[in-house]
Amino acid sequence: MALGKNFGIDFGTTNSSVVQYITTSGVGEFVSYGDDEGRPIPSIVAIDCETGEIHTGRDAWNRRAELKGSCECIPSIKSLLDDASWNRVIAGRKWNVVDIATEVLKALKEAVVNRGDEFAEATLAIPIGLNSTARKTLRDAADNAGIKAEALVSEPTAAFFANYNELKSDEHVAIFDWGGGTLDVSILKHSNGQLTELATSGMPIAGDYIDELIARKVHALIARDKGMQVGFDEMNPRDRDMLIVRCERAKRALSEEDDVKITLNRYGNLGVVRRLITYEWFEEVVSSTVDKAVACLDKAIVESGEPEGNIDRVVLVGGSSNLGPLYERMERRFGEKLFFPDETVWSISRGASLLSNKPGGYTAAQNVGIILADGSYYPLLSVGDVIEGWHKSIDFGITDTSESLRVVFSGSQDIDSSERRFKYIDIPGYRFLEERLRLDAEIDRDLVFRVRMKSSMRPDRDARVWEYHNLKLSYGLRDWSPT
Repeated sequence: MALGKNFGIDFGTTNSSVVQYITTSGVGEFVSYGDDEGRPIPSIVAIDCETGEIHTGRDAWNRRAELKGSCECIPSIKSLLDDASWNRVIAGRKWNVVDIATEVLKALKEAVVNRGDEFAEATLAIPIGLNSTARKTLRDAADNAGIKAEALVSEPTAAFFANYNELKSDEHVAIFDWGGGTLDVSILKHSNGQLTELATSGMPIAGDYIDELIARKVHALIARDKGMQVGFDEMNPRDRDMLIVRCERAKRALSEEDDVKITLNRYGNLGVVRRLITYEWFEEVVSSTVDKAVACLDKAIVESGEPEGNIDRVVLVGGSSNLGPLYERMERRFGEKLFFPDETVWSISRGASLLSNKPGGYTAAQNVGIILADGSYYPLLSVGDVIEGWHKSIDFGITDTSESLRVVFSGSQDIDSSERRFKYIDIPGYRFLEERLRLDAEIDRDLVFRVRMKSSMRPDRDARVWEYHNLKLSYGLRDWSPT
């Protein structure tokens, strides 16, 4: 008898995935849903400019340069989630970001339904710091796709839980999540039943960049072998697509093999291609990119305030973490501390599926407050406060007859050192000493800290909103362990 079916979604920049965690008679197992190759589904949508036909998934990804001739191609949709002004009129229909993200989530749902399973709700994993607009866009897109977003969890927290049995005895864990579009590094602290996010770092350079980099280098070798002078960008889009696809496959194969042959029956005017790629050549091509990735890890460790020697485990997840030169570099540096899970590309969606029952809950891992007129600090949110249902309403007195009431926020290093637009907010004042500043603070279901403020003299207007999307949280494990 099935005791529970829980879905988790990793909506990625380049690839998105969905995993179901099924418990039957007390025994749990993961079911991953992907494309025909058994891989996560590319986060790309191509819409025919004449017919409105929609292309998604692996086929659209493999043909993306070709489809650009007849379609509006939108890759890396995750990077657009916070752009409320983005819209396109394609084949007579107006599209916005919610509509585009919906198509990716529909593809995920279709992958589940095509295998005979029902799929109505899921826990969604999101990057730390994703702003409120992006979070709402993702929720709305899920609703449009027929998927209820029952909860949002941070991606590093999901990655930790996906590998809980391996990591449960470790105190400081680095999550190195290198996918197709971005690298995200997080330093976590696991102590006394709490998982706290100490620091993050990252870069927008990942698998897609590496695939094209290799393709451009291989193209140069092919052109030299053929004695022809033609640039990669001068090739037909279909031929460029084909070479990038072959190079991506070669990249994956070189994680286990010493050399790989790239074969194309016809590569434009360059004809038949048979090119052997050695691991040594590949290592040289990607070395500078690996250097940048490792530098992101170094930055996160420094910002966490923990010496490197205190890091108990370094967890590699995401497709690009399979890169052989990266793994070798990490293994030399961290030795037995390095953990490379099975099925790394599914780790985050696996963790989200485990957390879909939410046996624990979030508490604040930082303070947020305001600076009063006398320079003292007034706390709004404090470390350890329970996040679910948190809100606070306060009336503050006004010390003079100003036309502008300035509220200065504080409580954490990133707030104190931020730009002025982020650190404080101006509210219209009406020059009365009996005036009051009304402050309502809450943490919404998307884990965004939001403050609304207005003068008591005009309660019907002039409200100002301050939002904080980088709220550091601890996840309370309670007595949780996967079945």
